[in-house]
Amino acid sequence: MLERVRRFLDIRPGEGLPVLLAFLYISAVVASFLLAKPIRNGLFLRQHGPYALVYAYAAVPLVLSIFVPVYTRIAARFGARVVTAGTLVFFSSNVVMFWAAFRYSDFDLLPGLFYVWVNCFGVIAPVQAWSFANSLFDTRQAKRLFGLIGSGASFGAITGGVLARFLVGPAGGAVNLMLVLAALILVAAGIVTISRLKIRRTPAGRLARPASRPFRETWQEVMSSPYLRLIAGLALVTAVATQWTAFQLSVVAERRFGSDADALTQFFGTFNFALGIVSFLLQLLVTGRALRSWGLAVTILALPLALTTGNLLILLVPAFWPVLLTNAFDQGLRFSIDKATYELLYLPIPAATRVHVKNAIDIVVNRVADAAGAVLLGIVTRGFFLIPGLGFGVRGTAAVNLVTLSIWLTLVWRLRVEYVRTIQDSIHRHRIDTERDTTAGTEKTAADVLRDKLAASNPTEIRYALDLIEGQRTRRWHVALRPLLSYPDGEIRRRALAILSAGGDEEIEARIPQLLRDPDLSVRTEALLYLSRQPGVDPLRQIQELGDFEDFSIRAGTAAFLAAPGRSQNVDAARVIIEAMAKTAGPDGRRDRSEAARLIGSIGGDLTDLLPPLMEDDAEVARQAVRAAHRLASPELVRPLIAAIGRSEIADDVADALARLGNDVVPEVASALRSDGVPVEVRRELPPVLLRIGTVEAERALVESLLESDGTVRHRIIASLNKLRNVRPDIAIDPNVLELLLAAEIAGHYRSYQVLGPLRSRLKHDDPALEALRHTMEQEVERIFRLMALLFPYTGLHDAYVGVRSSNPTVRANALEFLENVLKPELRQVLVPLLDSQVTVEERIDLGNALVGAPLENAQQAIQTMLASDDPWLRSCAIHAVGTLRLTALTPELRRYESAGDPMVRQAVVEARARLAGEPRAPSEPQLPAPADLDAGVGAG
Repeated sequence: MLERVRRFLDIRPGEGLPVLLAFLYISAVVASFLLAKPIRNGLFLRQHGPYALVYAYAAVPLVLSIFVPVYTRIAARFGARVVTAGTLVFFSSNVVMFWAAFRYSDFDLLPGLFYVWVNCFGVIAPVQAWSFANSLFDTRQAKRLFGLIGSGASFGAITGGVLARFLVGPAGGAVNLMLVLAALILVAAGIVTISRLKIRRTPAGRLARPASRPFRETWQEVMSSPYLRLIAGLALVTAVATQWTAFQLSVVAERRFGSDADALTQFFGTFNFALGIVSFLLQLLVTGRALRSWGLAVTILALPLALTTGNLLILLVPAFWPVLLTNAFDQGLRFSIDKATYELLYLPIPAATRVHVKNAIDIVVNRVADAAGAVLLGIVTRGFFLIPGLGFGVRGTAAVNLVTLSIWLTLVWRLRVEYVRTIQDSIHRHRIDTERDTTAGTEKTAADVLRDKLAASNPTEIRYALDLIEGQRTRRWHVALRPLLSYPDGEIRRRALAILSAGGDEEIEARIPQLLRDPDLSVRTEALLYLSRQPGVDPLRQIQELGDFEDFSIRAGTAAFLAAPGRSQNVDAARVIIEAMAKTAGPDGRRDRSEAARLIGSIGGDLTDLLPPLMEDDAEVARQAVRAAHRLASPELVRPLIAAIGRSEIADDVADALARLGNDVVPEVASALRSDGVPVEVRRELPPVLLRIGTVEAERALVESLLESDGTVRHRIIASLNKLRNVRPDIAIDPNVLELLLAAEIAGHYRSYQVLGPLRSRLKHDDPALEALRHTMEQEVERIFRLMALLFPYTGLHDAYVGVRSSNPTVRANALEFLENVLKPELRQVLVPLLDSQVTVEERIDLGNALVGAPLENAQQAIQTMLASDDPWLRSCAIHAVGTLRLTALTPELRRYESAGDPMVRQAVVEARARLAGEPRAPSEPQLPAPADLDAGVGAG
């Protein structure tokens, strides 16, 4: 039963106690205030009448100006919860003293003093209560739970109304009700004390003791922020408008009930009771759903629009019932939808300053508003001190109040936009900080750690650094590499010289003669190769003088010398030598073939036909062949380069070589990208080529390939278009195509959750199949965001993507809140549950079953879905799971993959068959490798 209630109220595990305590605390505070209001109104109106209220309104700010600074200093020293409980005990003792004064020493100013006290209590206690609720929940939780928690205010209104309506007689009059009021305030203090004992562990920074902060500094922050200025303006006009609305009710109530304090107390109590029921139902059934469905942008308009309607009715018919209806709008909506919405406005503010800002606006600004509203009210009615009044009645005050309400609506309209912008700013700052930290870490690793390793005394560390540097085409390490030419280890000297030589370092030329006499043969060979690349240098003379070099270096030096312009040039002879080097077979001929490729890049001419076979050689030879093609930039090499780009170890070099050809290569690359006859490994590497070309034609080729069925190819096309759009914002992509793709990706992600469901209970958490599935799901989310960035290019979706992946719950909540405010409703409803960490996997599976259909009832069906993926790593992991779970029913499926092109899949089949046959895994049996770049999705791939 309790579980059903929890689900109905949308309370997640761990939230029950905080929600209950916040609900009870707000209930007790509001019940106290709404019990105090009828007592206050009855006693004051009996003694002074409604038009003297302006003096009480003006006195409230003066009292608060003394109380608030003292309260702030004490709270900064002892902590908000301790001081809150103490404040409530203080208020309760005040009520007892007022009771004694009314009973035993009544005087003319006493009702006015009590009226002022009640108004001060009505400002401070609710602010404390909602600050308590704000401290417990983040933006997402607040949006989901504040409707329920806020219903505590409505429940409190009912309680206060019932007590005022039905106890005034039995208690012996309005004065004796003050003892009940004192008891209620003590109940609120008890709830705060219990929360302090029970809720100890909270997210970092939420319930920390606020540091002391000068009010001037806080106010400067409010004035410097457009968002905070709007909130302050909203608080100001809200206080004035509701003050005048309450004044109108006091006027018509005094006309109807005269000076009967008990009758006035019963009337206001009945009114609060009835409106409390309405507010409670609104809060329980409407507020939470309204906030989730329409968001703050709609709910924040409810109260000002209702009050505008009510004041228009008063303007037309200035009688008791229109005034009562307007106050019903005020109290019914203010304690339900409007209060929950207003409190959400503070959540984008950093937690470190939120309490100070909230106190400055909710207490100080309200204090100023009370004073300003009181003075203005006195001027337009019967005057204020020595200032004569204009004599306006209920109709006149309604007319003036409509001006205030128009300002209110204007502020609200602007605040809707600023709320979203403020959330975006917060997640944007988080993204920038994250990227700055990442960049700083990377730069430190490259600039400091590698440099330290190159200077280390341990040869192992130096070799590790050389491994990392050899793949980089940069001269930034040349200064650190030059000292290694004198290092005792001959292999380290050779590798350092090879990197410097490939980088064209001219600073070491003076050291080459010495290196030509190095005791290590490989170092002498590398030095001769360096000379062979220098114009005007005859390496043959060095060979003749020094003699002892490896054969490939002698041939390379001779070919370079013969191909160089001058009297000794003999291109045909150079070709014969190079062709022989390029065709040297076997592992021992690897250096010959590698040097042949390097020479072809330097010499060019009619030697380009020798490069395609070299691009099919092992990694080092192929890399030199591709770099040669890059230097030659020959259209004849486009097809061999496209064929070679599928090799991951040289893909980046191939992409550079193709991109250098520019627009001329786009038709061929685009054709290969869309051709099913081209291996998928090749097509996956082609989108970055078009990105590097970056022309209008390249952009058009990417757009035309968006409907590619392979998940990884599609992912890279989308990623390339994202990067191109940063450079070319005018990219035109059919939004219908993007919406179709986006719908498919979201459906695919729900399908992945359907697959995940049956497997979670059958496989270990770290099983390769589950790891593969989780990885594909991460990539699906990335594709969804990239597509949305193409569809809505100016909405800060990159910030939101970084935000939803953050481990900081506040940042993640703000990112989700931002998405809910910028996405279309139909997209928001299906996407946000996939990103919200407070939505469980089971709930997502249920949504997937409803949206996608075809629910998966067991692990066998889930694994069959994984086997249908085009990604070999994901498929191999699924085959692995067949063996782990011993799903003999899927044995026929394994036969389809026995001769798969990918060795990883074939190995997985062998392992699965062994497990199905009951054979234990051999100790030397290889594990499934981790994915290098897994982008294909289960559902959308």
